[in-house]
Amino acid sequence: MNQIQWIFFDPSVLLNENGTERLARQALTRLLAARGRPVHPEQVERAWMQAIAATQPTHPLVGMVRQLAPEGEVDGLVAEVLRTAGQQDMLVTGVQLTLHGLEAHYSLGIIGPYRLPGTRAKLERFHLKFPVEALSDEQNLSHRLDVTGKVDPALFTWALRKAGIAANTAAFASDRVDLGLAPAKMAGLTTFWLRTTNYRLRYPRNGYETPDKVFNSLTELSRFLLRDR
Repeated sequence: MNQIQWIFFDPSVLLNENGTERLARQALTRLLAARGRPVHPEQVERAWMQAIAATQPTHPLVGMVRQLAPEGEVDGLVAEVLRTAGQQDMLVTGVQLTLHGLEAHYSLGIIGPYRLPGTRAKLERFHLKFPVEALSDEQNLSHRLDVTGKVDPALFTWALRKAGIAANTAAFASDRVDLGLAPAKMAGLTTFWLRTTNYRLRYPRNGYETPDKVFNSLTELSRFLLRDR
């Protein structure tokens, strides 16, 4: 840990996206009803949680739509949900204090793998700016899963090149073991699992998904990183 100089964050550990995700589920319910396929809100909630815990990694919105809509309509429905649902993101409690404390001792960055479009606007809304910001939808890297669900470390490699650093000097903090920690570890970064969202229901299945350290809050992570500083 002493050689770590950069800390990269998954946007989902800085942004509380619960409100926006709830709006997305409500929007899908409305859109399906308008198409003559009404579903009960409990079905939608269940499909969301099943997508989070699914054996094969997927974005929960995409996984939910796949369960509730015909295959040929999945991409269109996902795009329409993103366009119409609205935003109710908030900053995770303690984010600004945590970042202020860490930036005195580390370089900080963002890596957002397997994010749906719109992450840049979310970050800018809360004036979150970092010297290196690698977002999958902008770079078209680590953005889409192949048919086997295999994850791709390319976005992390791009971020390391952008920062001009070696992988063993960087760490990545994410709430997702499958689509966050796994590709980060493939690229050689130290990995921190923040069990702060519903993704804590998804436990590591292999060495790549197994984090180097586990934390239950940003504050706990910050205390660990600053303990000897």
